[in-house]
Amino acid sequence: MKRVVKIISVGLLALLFSYCSGDDNNVPNPDPDPNPNPTDATTTLISTLSVPWEILWGPDNFLWVAERNGKMSRINPDTGEQLELLTIGNVSQVQESGLLGMALHPDFINTPFVYAVYTYSSGNDLLERLVRFTYANNTLSNETILIDQIPANRIHNGSRLLITSDGHLMMSTGDAGNTSLSQDLNSLGGKILRLNLDGSIPADNPFTNSYVYSLGHRNPQGLTLHPDGRIYSSEHGPDTDDEINIISAGANYGWPEVRGIIDTPSEESFAATTPVIESIFNWTPTIAPSDLIYYTSDRIPEWTNKLLLTVLKEQQIIALTLNNDGTAITQEEVFFDGTFGRIRDIVVSPTGRVFIATNGNSYGDTSNTHSIIEINRIEL
Repeated sequence: MKRVVKIISVGLLALLFSYCSGDDNNVPNPDPDPNPNPTDATTTLISTLSVPWEILWGPDNFLWVAERNGKMSRINPDTGEQLELLTIGNVSQVQESGLLGMALHPDFINTPFVYAVYTYSSGNDLLERLVRFTYANNTLSNETILIDQIPANRIHNGSRLLITSDGHLMMSTGDAGNTSLSQDLNSLGGKILRLNLDGSIPADNPFTNSYVYSLGHRNPQGLTLHPDGRIYSSEHGPDTDDEINIISAGANYGWPEVRGIIDTPSEESFAATTPVIESIFNWTPTIAPSDLIYYTSDRIPEWTNKLLLTVLKEQQIIALTLNNDGTAITQEEVFFDGTFGRIRDIVVSPTGRVFIATNGNSYGDTSNTHSIIEINRIEL
């Protein structure tokens, strides 16, 4: 699984997976940590990708990558060799849409399921679906639709996936450019969804017979799990108030009536009749936050026990320090400002190795020039 606190099971399974290379057409599994003391501060692993939107560390010690054009692949984190698994034929990549989030089943050795989110065309419209594939012999097959006809658009599709320690799949969705969806409990747009790994609705979800876990979101693109079980999210604001939120069952985060914290008369009026959870940190002007992890390793000590946020517009990594009870952010630190262009995603291996996915220097860049880069250390 992706984040350090989500990959405990992956770390335990990695050794078992290393004996299963026969299932991968005899492709040997990489050494999970071949060079613990690299010479260079950063290493470019591959630079021929097109909008890598999700990167995961798999129990086979490969990086699993989803590109927005529909390509899913495994990449050797030491050599950069890319092994294509599947290109989804009916993915519609229009502006921000396409193949987006991806997650691996926590018991991947025994249940080799890969979850993915992508947009597709339906007449003149775009819609989104959450699907599951089965992995074997370096291919993905048996596509199974878990949730379909989620509102989608050229913009604001959310789509980050997170599997929690209690075995539930969380999925962020955007408002698809229609702000009325976020407060509508009959719509899956502008929400955080929660489902069982088989696609069914958990009996303890906050709204009866509904995937909805929280509402009032605009375009959340980061989800991460803290060691204490708390879920944090990063969310794009409009022209103000990019947010960090703590996600709670049944909570309303206010969009479009509330941006960030409640500090205007109209927001106070809305909150007087509708309980709203305020963000714990926000940015104005906006920075375009993408993925979010919580880093527990001491391999890069400057980041230990901090939230790490990848940033698109401002092209940086931001480290956020939480207070003791995790309810507030006490420090913001910027790293690699403008060094790598737009930074879309970040992943951490069980040994604390950090990899980022870049998306070029401009919003509309879909060229095959995007990179995965390993961050070996911080040079100040």
